[in-house]
Amino acid sequence: MDSNNKMKVKVIDSIMGSGKTSWAIQYMNEADIGEKFIYITPFLNEVDRVKTSVTGREFVQPESFKGKNKKAHLKKLIAEGKDIVSTHALFKKADDALIELIKMEGYTLILDEVMNVIEQEPITSDDLDHLMKADYDGEPLLYVKPNGFAIWTKKNYDGRFNSIKRLAESGNLMVHNNTALYWTFPVDAFKAFEQVIVLTYMFDGQLQKYYYDMFNVEYFYKAIRKVGDRFKLVDYVNHEQEDREQLRELINIHYSKLNNVGKDKFALSSTKLNQLATDENYAEIKKKVKNNAYNFYRHKVGVSSEDVMWTTIKGDKDKIKNALAPAKAKKQFVEVTARATNDFRHKSTCIYLANRFMNPMLKRFVEDNGADVNQDKFALSEFLQWLFRSRIRENKSIDVYVPSSRMRKLLEQYLNNEM
Repeated sequence: MDSNNKMKVKVIDSIMGSGKTSWAIQYMNEADIGEKFIYITPFLNEVDRVKTSVTGREFVQPESFKGKNKKAHLKKLIAEGKDIVSTHALFKKADDALIELIKMEGYTLILDEVMNVIEQEPITSDDLDHLMKADYDGEPLLYVKPNGFAIWTKKNYDGRFNSIKRLAESGNLMVHNNTALYWTFPVDAFKAFEQVIVLTYMFDGQLQKYYYDMFNVEYFYKAIRKVGDRFKLVDYVNHEQEDREQLRELINIHYSKLNNVGKDKFALSSTKLNQLATDENYAEIKKKVKNNAYNFYRHKVGVSSEDVMWTTIKGDKDKIKNALAPAKAKKQFVEVTARATNDFRHKSTCIYLANRFMNPMLKRFVEDNGADVNQDKFALSEFLQWLFRSRIRENKSIDVYVPSSRMRKLLEQYLNNEM
């Protein structure tokens, strides 16, 4: 897709626990006072960490005030040239006015972990067809430009498609194959910054990478190395060349008949998990998966539920999560998409009841717009982000139950430097 962006994104791609956030804090502490920062992180506790760890400059968090929302406060803070720290959730609400303010003030963006930059909007094919067909005025409510972006044609419309109208009017709504709607984070928001730094690991497998490819946003890679008590930016090393000997010693993958529930390549995928949770024909298999998870942590490893972190795809209204929760460990659930948080760094026993694939419709959408998706890299990237919420980030051993044969093989390949 077309883009006139000449700014290159600096992707600091280093393994979890290598010190990316610590480097960012060090960088902001030592930067010229004239450089202004917007630091965006997934979690509020990381907001507090930045506010307390960066000395010599005051970071402000947008708040609701005097009847105005956080986005209004964010705009006010940008106009005042303040150093700002906030969450992904607020930054995703960026609009044209906020983007113009960022351009005028000349900020550096530090993005701690990638964001959900593309999201499918819930709409039936019949409703979408209705929106794109001409009405009694002779034109559709939703007009699709050649580049795929949608325009809302009726300014005075007020009806059940108001949410779609707002997205279209923001200029961030795309139609794919006349069958699906996608919200895309405004790429101009990235282009508005003087400098963009993304802190992550295995960027090659992440949706934000494919989003950058779609919109021709250029990026380059760096890495972090700790030298003494300081963190240094160094040349990027391909993942396959990393020293993973210590990880091989610390990650104990479980092998037994408990893995039989995941033999099939697509076992424990989103489709299969939905079957387990909702189809009575699969009740015995569901029971087997759930019991195996309990058997693993309670009898094979011999730990209490307090030592466990487990996950699966949540499903509609948490149906899958509730259906597969291991006995006495329901409260030890950690979102399958978890990243950046340190809240579970004491967990020694990891149960991964999932087999990750990018949604097929989303995959087609990004590939039809110029990106090249690698499903295995996507799955491995997501798995490792989750796994490194455990005490492995403290260089302590963990026991891992990953019954999906595909996900287990990806982890084995990673540990053997084959991926």
